[in-house]
Amino acid sequence: MQHTGHKFCLNCGLPVFGRADKKYCDDYCRNDFHNSQAVTNSKLTRSSHKKLRRNYEILNGVIDAGVCEIAKDELLVYGFNTKAMTELDLREDGTMLYGIYDIQYFEKANRMIEVYRKSDLSPQW
Repeated sequence: MQHTGHKFCLNCGLPVFGRADKKYCDDYCRNDFHNSQAVTNSKLTRSSHKKLRRNYEILNGVIDAGVCEIAKDELLVYGFNTKAMTELDLREDGTMLYGIYDIQYFEKANRMIEVYRKSDLSPQW
């Protein structure tokens, strides 16, 4: 008895004919499968990216307005999320330095936040 070794489409479950490494019955199923994977993955990251983008827009607006210090309470009123950041570092003086992409900020003792853009934008890898 000979085994036909039919594989089945990963998307719709129909038999797949052709090359031995073929996984989908047609282009529609291949695209549909990968699009559904992307939607699942993006749901996991969408919330984080939204918070980072919002924080970046707020801090970028502060810098564009020519302000280098702003009250923490004022940032919070604008919708700033203190837990969303891309960088966290301990400075030599013991204060925490936070970053969102090319913008860095830290909190002073009087609840004022000093904001500035990194001067060196070269990758740190």
